[in-house]
Parts: sequence; structure tokens; C-alpha cells
Amino acid sequence: MPLARRLADVLGAALGASRDVVDRGWLSYPHQVGLSGKTITPKLYVGLGVSGSVQHLAGMQTSQTIVAINTDPEAPIFRVADFGIVGDMFDVLPALVEKLREAKGKP
Repeated sequence: MPLARRLADVLGAALGASRDVVDRGWLSYPHQVGLSGKTITPKLYVGLGVSGSVQHLAGMQTSQTIVAINTDPEAPIFRVADFGIVGDMFDVLPALVEKLREAKGKP
């Protein structure tokens, strides 16, 4: 969660969660996106390690731009993503956050 929070902070964004994240207690239920949670339509949705289950997709697939980061190149999330990164989010996110901070002129 700390990496996700850093990305959200640099983007000025809110955190959402899959059911698995909520079930593990990493975020509370009001953050859950999907059939058993909320439907969201942000300008930018970044899925971090989200496989793209039908239940989760139902809550976020109307996002304007979808970016997916997942180690599985066959993950269903890539079928709805505008941009996809096949890789480990723990490797990708630090570099992404750093580049975004540089672009925004933040240390």
C-alpha cells in the first residue's frame, strides 16, 4: 500500500481497491470497486496488480483512460486497458513515481 499511496499522492488521486485488498484489511470497504463495491468513472484508472476479474471490471471499465500493471501478460485487465505494463508493480512503481515527480517539479 505505501507504493500505491505514493502514486496517488503524486497524481492527486484517490485510492480504490479490489475485493481482495479489502478482504485483507489493507483498505476499508468504502474503497472497494466492483459489483460488490462502487462503480467509478475517473479520468485515469491505474490498476496495480489487478487481474481484472469480471466483478472488478464492472466497477471500473468506464474509466476514461485505463493503465494496467500486472506480471501476467494474459491478465483480463489488459483487454480493457488503454496502456499496459507487463511487470512487477514493486519494480515499476518506484520508477514511475520518480518520473512523475520530476515532471511535476517535485523532489
